[in-house]
Amino acid sequence: MHFSNFTNIFNFSEPNQHAASMVAYPKLLLTALLLTVSTMAFSQESLMKELDTTLLRKLIDTAKTYYPKVKTFNHTVNIAEQGVKKAKLSWYDLLTYSFSYSPSNATTIVSPTLSGMQFGLFFNIGNLLLKPHNIKQAKSELEIARLNKQEYNLAIEAEVKARYFKYIQQLAVLKLQREMLLDIETLYKQAKYRFEKGEEILENYSKTIVQLNSQKQNILSAEGYVLIAKSSLEEIICKPFEDIR
Repeated sequence: MHFSNFTNIFNFSEPNQHAASMVAYPKLLLTALLLTVSTMAFSQESLMKELDTTLLRKLIDTAKTYYPKVKTFNHTVNIAEQGVKKAKLSWYDLLTYSFSYSPSNATTIVSPTLSGMQFGLFFNIGNLLLKPHNIKQAKSELEIARLNKQEYNLAIEAEVKARYFKYIQQLAVLKLQREMLLDIETLYKQAKYRFEKGEEILENYSKTIVQLNSQKQNILSAEGYVLIAKSSLEEIICKPFEDIR
């Protein structure tokens, strides 16, 4: 920048030019505000359009297949099913039998014995009373296991949806921040051009530089939030997000 431009900026003998620059900056701010509002309105309107219900269903199914706790509930149901089968098969425990063989035909008063083979069949009345209760309890445990699995399936479905919605929300915010950066870059270039021509004061030009750097930091933060949301989603589906798409 030439020294003459600085002279023009701080020359109090030219109030009209200084006043014009002071008026120009609010106009730039107004332009930036209008662009920002329109961009935000567009982003809010298009957020629902980013939802992919087919992809969301794939994410839910993947989580229900690979998430470790889901597998735990599956094993619990299998164990309960085996418990019911075991309780039903235990009806055979009511009957017991015995078998003995004595080749001797000799008997005494002290130790009388029977010769040949002997079979015995016994019926346990106590077990008969317990069996219906045991079977009913096993069936109740199976039903509880199934209900717990059903409850967790609903919970993990809601969690996948929440994390997916958070992810696309952060993507929309990042898109918004990038569009705002383009607007601020345009204002910065205009302010720089006017400043180099001596039509803008240093203070206003510096403000556009601060806004530009601040917006770049906002983009870095938005990118970080996108990565965090993506990582959170991948944690529950147990696979890279790109593999599902």
